[in-house]
Amino acid sequence: MIMQDVEPIEIKVRDRASMDRCITAAVDRMIESARRQRTNGILVTRFGDGHFVVGLSDAVPFGYTDQLDSRRQTA
Repeated sequence: MIMQDVEPIEIKVRDRASMDRCITAAVDRMIESARRQRTNGILVTRFGDGHFVVGLSDAVPFGYTDQLDSRRQTA
């Protein structure tokens, strides 16, 4: 059976409560997709304050959720 690619979910929020709620909902949706495919884990990437992307990743083992902080570091 060939599985179609699952589109990552982009999240943009302004407050902590919305961030927690939206990330949890996105991870829950990705868990469903990961269970069907059984090959990828879930990666939550932070690009900036209130800006995240949640998606399946080859770099994360099936059954795991990992996070990556990709915010620009200032010197």
